[in-house]
Amino acid sequence: MSALSQKDQKLLGVFVVVVLLGVLGLWFPKAKLAWETQRDLWRNQQTRLGRERAIIALRPEIQARYDALSAAMPTFPEGRSVDTHWLPIMDNTARANDLNIAQRSIGGEEVLGDVTELTLECRDWSGRLDALVWFLYDIETRDDAMMDIRALTVRPSTKNPGLLQGTFTLNCAYMRQPAE
Repeated sequence: MSALSQKDQKLLGVFVVVVLLGVLGLWFPKAKLAWETQRDLWRNQQTRLGRERAIIALRPEIQARYDALSAAMPTFPEGRSVDTHWLPIMDNTARANDLNIAQRSIGGEEVLGDVTELTLECRDWSGRLDALVWFLYDIETRDDAMMDIRALTVRPSTKNPGLLQGTFTLNCAYMRQPAE
């Protein structure tokens, strides 16, 4: 094997530099993108960690609020039907506020941790606007029950001008006491 001439050595050096720049030109954008992706992922994890630490720091306050709410929440024995408790509350509140409920049905129970919710669906109600507002207010602010309107539709009555009609979904929250 013969030694490379000085001209060939320079040419080989230029070739090596061109190949290295080409490899770096292909590698660097991918490496930069991977770096930025990992940096963004790290920042998101840091933000998430900060939020979780803040929530953990609030645990005593959240527990105190939960204890106050659960003490005020109605409790029923496991397996007992609760619709006979909730339907009269809804009906009496509607009647007291001059809201007419024509059709209603009972949805299923849904267990959400310690809390159970029963859905009451009213498929047809009618009344004046002030009756609806007072009914909604009375339902939401009751001391003896935890009830929440989740869906509400309102439209003018086609038969009676000045009256409204529509539908609503009422969720009733309570706790179950294990059977002994």
